[in-house]
Amino acid sequence: MAYQGFTQATEALKRAKRTLVVAPENPTADIAAAMAGLFAYLRAHGLEVDAYSPNLNILKLPAYLPMKELILPQLSAMRDFRISLKVDKIPVSEMSYDVKDGNLDIVLTPKHGEWSAHDLSFHQGEDRYDLIVALGCYDRNMLSDLFPNHADFVYRTPVINIDHDAKNEHWAAINLVDMTAGSVTEVLHGWFTDWNEQKIDEKIATALMAGMIWKTQSFKSASVTPKTLERASKLVSLGADRESVVHQLWRTRSVSTLKLWGRALTRLEQDTANEMVWTSLSKQDIMETGTTEAKLDELVQELIAYAPDAKLVAIFVEHDENTTRAALFAEAPHDARILGRALGFDGTREKSGGAIAMPVVEAKEHAIATLRQSLRNNQ
Repeated sequence: MAYQGFTQATEALKRAKRTLVVAPENPTADIAAAMAGLFAYLRAHGLEVDAYSPNLNILKLPAYLPMKELILPQLSAMRDFRISLKVDKIPVSEMSYDVKDGNLDIVLTPKHGEWSAHDLSFHQGEDRYDLIVALGCYDRNMLSDLFPNHADFVYRTPVINIDHDAKNEHWAAINLVDMTAGSVTEVLHGWFTDWNEQKIDEKIATALMAGMIWKTQSFKSASVTPKTLERASKLVSLGADRESVVHQLWRTRSVSTLKLWGRALTRLEQDTANEMVWTSLSKQDIMETGTTEAKLDELVQELIAYAPDAKLVAIFVEHDENTTRAALFAEAPHDARILGRALGFDGTREKSGGAIAMPVVEAKEHAIATLRQSLRNNQ
């Protein structure tokens, strides 16, 4: 990545009055760690910044993430609505307000005389944020609910786009997109080192290390490069608590979850030509292992660990005798959203899913055949 991009991003943040760091809904462990690490790093510089991921359950975030309790699951107003009244000639004596039947009534009493409609004006205030930092968003549509609900704000506000995905469209004003990096947290480490490495404390280093470990399956995936290992080593020297990360990522699983994983792994099937693995779970599996639902995001990491060359992972879970819930996980160059369309799935590039109106065995066979055809069509 050109260091010019790092410099541009740094200067943009220094100039901003208040910055909004945005992560997609249901962020991966890499994106969540990147969000917390970036938030803490910018705060360490004394910058005004908020971090936001819609509907985020903060209680489920790992304890090693810094300042996680300050991450916003909901956004407040993006800008104020202002009502102005000329009081230079007719001052205010009293003011009161009341909210009734969905209306705000403001009562102003003048000291003398009376105001006219010409003394009153309405206007929008300034935007609360004048810079956006997007994490792991390969296009503008991935800006969670920010883009559909506040499109005008997104278009008029400069964005720093941070990603490592080869499909990233370089859609922002400043693009820190490093396709040689194994994770978004690795991209951030490069930027932080270029900006001011002394601001990377032990907690920030631990967050960056966590994202890199999760995304690379503990440095076993094909995306790992010598630079990745060099950066990980540097984070350890800066105080990253690798043991805490590994413990919370993989050593805190309940017995019921481990039993469920065991059943999924015994039914693991593979298509090496299409870099695809898949498995299935029955209602009985979920009942007998004492779990209420299949933890698909966690389970997929276990499947990838057993098949590190897989770029597509599919999981089929029996909902009832005639309905199967399915989830498809993809890594570059594949797109789960595009491949899942033929099956009626919705989702993102990394994950899509939906219901298939068939028993689990038939649904699995139908879905795999459909995915193979889609892969042939996309060649």
